Amino acid sequence: MPFHDMLVDRYGGIVKIRGFFGTEQLYISDPRALQSIILKDQESFDETSVFLETNKVIFGPGLVSTAGHQHKRQRKIVFPVFSVAHLKGLTPVFYEVAERVGAFTAPTFSNVLADVIDTEASRNEDSVIDMADWMARAALETVGQTILGYSFDPLDSPHNNQYTSAIKDLIPTLFKLSLVRQLAPFLTRLGSRDFRRTLVEWTPVPAVQAVKGMSDVMYDTARGLLRQKQEEVKRGVVQDRKSVIGALLKANDEASAADKMDEDELIGQITVLIFGAQDTTASSLTRLLHTLSLHPEVQDKLRNEVAEAVSEGGRLEYDAVMSLPWLDAVLKETMRLYPPVPFVRRTTLKEQAVPLADTSNLPAQIKDAGSVTIPAGTIFFTSIAGANRLESVWGGDAREWKPERWLQGDRAAVTGVERLPGIYSGIMSFLGGERACVGYKFAQLEIKILLVTLLQRFRFAPTKQNGEIVWNLSQILSPSVRTQDGKERKGMPLGVERVI
Repeated sequence: MPFHDMLVDRYGGIVKIRGFFGTEQLYISDPRALQSIILKDQESFDETSVFLETNKVIFGPGLVSTAGHQHKRQRKIVFPVFSVAHLKGLTPVFYEVAERVGAFTAPTFSNVLADVIDTEASRNEDSVIDMADWMARAALETVGQTILGYSFDPLDSPHNNQYTSAIKDLIPTLFKLSLVRQLAPFLTRLGSRDFRRTLVEWTPVPAVQAVKGMSDVMYDTARGLLRQKQEEVKRGVVQDRKSVIGALLKANDEASAADKMDEDELIGQITVLIFGAQDTTASSLTRLLHTLSLHPEVQDKLRNEVAEAVSEGGRLEYDAVMSLPWLDAVLKETMRLYPPVPFVRRTTLKEQAVPLADTSNLPAQIKDAGSVTIPAGTIFFTSIAGANRLESVWGGDAREWKPERWLQGDRAAVTGVERLPGIYSGIMSFLGGERACVGYKFAQLEIKILLVTLLQRFRFAPTKQNGEIVWNLSQILSPSVRTQDGKERKGMPLGVERVI
């Protein structure tokens, strides 16, 4: 991430860089250019063929691996599934998982690290827990219960299951195959599907075999669950709770023949929705807990707000959860400053001139025009993290974590002269336009309910007994512990104290 930050800090909102095999690429964070790319001229830009073809191999033909008419057709069916009305019905399910997380972890604290004592609070016994691992498991179980009505992980043992491990390791493993992935558009057209499968099985590269295994776990699970739900519908089985897959199957059945998705597309949607809702949400939750541990005064304000709202010890309804001002501010500010996905790649489908807000570091001809023309076929990075930290948008304190900037509303938070095309309060973390995250409201609710439940029961504090927490970039940011000898291991240990 320091390299990405340097590109924006030193060179400005649009930078020419060299990519694989010396190709000329762009790194873009300029707000006016992003308005053109994400909204105004979005038909001129799309995902790269490497991204689409790789995702198609791993997830199937879901939203992250389709483009053009097929993508619009799928989005038309999937987007309404995440309506506010449907999310309100799922709120109790979110609570059930959140409360299980709290119920399981609390009694085991003294057994996890009984020998760890906080010398600055000797009257309390401290426990250190890897919250990254628990947030990954909680996010998967929440997604499983709400999207599929299925339990991936009952959270009643200290171990991950097969699906959790597959999702957790997929992105880091794919990052190791960055060079191989550049060949995906060619390899996916090589011979028949069976031939390509055999070719993969014969490839003596551990990372390739690992990705194949992860993809198989996700595909087989999604296909089995889809057929189970379809069979239940045929038998007229009445579900005792709502699920996203139920709404998706209903919407697909009611769609016109031209819009209806086939089985492979439905499997693709399920796999993408589970993966997309789990990995980024787990990263966001882990970052939120880490950040709150570093700002105990804000953590206390948030806990007091929650305690006041939950005066009778019951669950908050959807509207109450979503209207808590400090909770909303903390989530928005953390997503702004620390987006779990700091950039995405795009390609230019046809030559397009994009306007620029800042031309101070650019050649005279670009300054005079106030825009730059991007040739067709150009690969570029859309810098989410860079745009989210622009002083021209957020003001002089753009690089500071200040949740209070949101307490007066979204418009008050944007203090600069420029605006971003983000679907979520002008933040780029869920993107915008036709490639915006369809489940961004789902993610907000999931994160807020988990935080509400955890903060009622626990206080989180940083701990340095195990080393320094660092955030690694492998497309989705994830934490590791770096020890004094420079070695790193995955995870984010925090001191956890029961408050009730």
